[in-house]
Amino acid sequence: MRNNTPVHGKQLSKEDFLTGRHDQMIVEAGLEKLMKRTPIEVRMARRDEMIREAPAGDMVWVFGYGSLIWNPAFDYDEMRTGTLHGYHRQFCFWSKIGRGTPENPGMMLALDRGGSCKGVVLGVKRERAQEELTSVFMRELTGETYHAKWGKVRTNKGTVDAITFVANHDAEQYVGRRPPEEIARYIAQGCGHLGPCTDYLFNTTQHLEELGLNDPMMRRLCDLVERELS
Repeated sequence: MRNNTPVHGKQLSKEDFLTGRHDQMIVEAGLEKLMKRTPIEVRMARRDEMIREAPAGDMVWVFGYGSLIWNPAFDYDEMRTGTLHGYHRQFCFWSKIGRGTPENPGMMLALDRGGSCKGVVLGVKRERAQEELTSVFMRELTGETYHAKWGKVRTNKGTVDAITFVANHDAEQYVGRRPPEEIARYIAQGCGHLGPCTDYLFNTTQHLEELGLNDPMMRRLCDLVERELS
């Protein structure tokens, strides 16, 4: 199953991650010195570890709060909306490659400690989990930005345990909480090899709202960015 809502800007595909093309794009652009990349074998070992730890059941679930909502880049069997407790959605990382440059960085989302976050859970049948989650771990653990952890997500069909990718506070790109006006300035100026940072903000906000998952912080940032661009 795929999300067929139109998306603006460049989209990386499942194949880009499976073939290592995503990593190669970073090298070809001369950007590898800007990112401490996690070895592929380490990413795959973490995938296998998380799958082994998955609670009993037919599905292995992944929580999406940003681009995984509008470009999951893997084939899932079921999608539900839900709320993750213990973490909130926050622009707290510099983007100096994908959505910005070292001179004009953009900002990227992560799950940071505290509060709650509305998003989606994408379920893959257990027998297909290793195959389908390869692209997810190739993508989310490319650098040192995220830790893969299990979290509980409340959905309208009950609570599920889902793989979440949460902020690594030790990552060089981590900047913590910044004022919305400052975040908006960086989002408005950032543009990298995946396109403008504004696409990332606007796509995520649009898809959240289409799913009925309104996030006042995201809507406020959209308004502030539009003001910056006007």
